[in-house]
Amino acid sequence: MNPQPAPDLDPKRKWVLWGLPLCGVMGFWEFDRALGGNHLSWVYVIEWPFFGVFIYYMYWKLSQPQELYDDSDDPPREVE
Repeated sequence: MNPQPAPDLDPKRKWVLWGLPLCGVMGFWEFDRALGGNHLSWVYVIEWPFFGVFIYYMYWKLSQPQELYDDSDDPPREVE
């Protein structure tokens, strides 16, 4: 018998665990490049932390409990 691997209880969590450090590293790398004279990198210095905030926001938003939609009171739909 082959043992089954443990299922990942929250697959969204890997986006936070990999995405936030990656955005931080890329932000510092672009900051170093910007200080070195690459003026376009100043845009990326702002952009990478924004991506990190977006990843965390989407993780938080998708982790919130969802209400079940009850359509029992809706009238039946008919095709004309």
